[in-house]
Amino acid sequence: MPVEVTHSLPISTQVVPALSAINATLAQIAATEFQIGTAINQNSNKLASMLAETAKTQRDQDTFIRKTQRLEAARRSYTVPKSICSESASGMATQVAANATATQSHLAKGNGIAHRHIQTAINTSAEPVEQEQFRAAKIHADYCSAEEYTASGGAPLCQKISELPNGDIELRSVLSGAGKVGSAPALTLTQAQTDAAMMYLKNTTQRAAGDRLKKGEINTASGQQYRGLLHQYQAIVSAASHPQRALIAASQASPQTRAVLRETLQTPSAAAYFEQQASPEAKRTQSLSQREFEFFEVGRRYANTDYLTDLQSMAGDNLLRESIRIQNLQNWLLLGIKQQLQEGNILQGQQLGLQAVQEFRPLLHQKRQHISAGVSRNE
Repeated sequence: MPVEVTHSLPISTQVVPALSAINATLAQIAATEFQIGTAINQNSNKLASMLAETAKTQRDQDTFIRKTQRLEAARRSYTVPKSICSESASGMATQVAANATATQSHLAKGNGIAHRHIQTAINTSAEPVEQEQFRAAKIHADYCSAEEYTASGGAPLCQKISELPNGDIELRSVLSGAGKVGSAPALTLTQAQTDAAMMYLKNTTQRAAGDRLKKGEINTASGQQYRGLLHQYQAIVSAASHPQRALIAASQASPQTRAVLRETLQTPSAAAYFEQQASPEAKRTQSLSQREFEFFEVGRRYANTDYLTDLQSMAGDNLLRESIRIQNLQNWLLLGIKQQLQEGNILQGQQLGLQAVQEFRPLLHQKRQHISAGVSRNE
């Protein structure tokens, strides 16, 4: 017969409490696992968010870098360099050269000379040799050196020591300007230096070989021959004096450079070089001669440490443009050298022609006499 157990002391006192404890422990374990799972999920979300944020930050940084690079490239391409003002100087090269060429013709006529006796000497191409010699001695009195003054003791032809000693007889008057011993070379001449240089030209290449004929003498056959010889002589003298006259003309301050020099000197490196190297006359007139203009354009880029600062600030298109400008400057100077070589070839050709005349004129004259004598005998 079945038995129904309604109560068991061991079950109630031992098993049931143990099962309850086990259930509580399992519940705690389940709660802990739930918390762990929740934490893992949260960490996974945080990690995913961090990765996403890192990727976004990297993309933003890459975008910023590319944008900065484009802006820097644009800045280098379109930013006006500090030396921009000095670039305008090249635009005046043609005008400066043309002014120097025009000045040659003025100097040939005695214009642009302040010394009255030197002006007269330049304008007089034919006069008695003795008269020319007296005038040369009188003019030299204004260029008396210390040695001459000591030797002459204050004679009328050397009453005082000149500020430009031997300016009328020394080559440096043409090349670098007359001045005292040890004076710095000047590529832009003062009026007094110009007068001295023109007198040196007169003493060396325009000495008189004969005087002018009177009106009645010109109409004679001998007078016409004399005049023809004088013209031939003057043509040779013109060629002989041309190189010196061209150099003196190129050493005159050119008004065309005044405005462009004012603009160029706004560049600190150019202003510093001008202050150090410019001749006194260039500083006084704030203008340059053709020679000093070219010297300034070349020197401020080579013999000027301040120019290195300008180069360091250039990049990209600006640096490329500066390289092109330097190359163009070299081409301009080479063109000038070519022109000088052409002039030199002309002078050499004239010298060769004179040598040919000296050698063959006596031979031809002798042969002509033989021919004339033979014709006379045959007759």
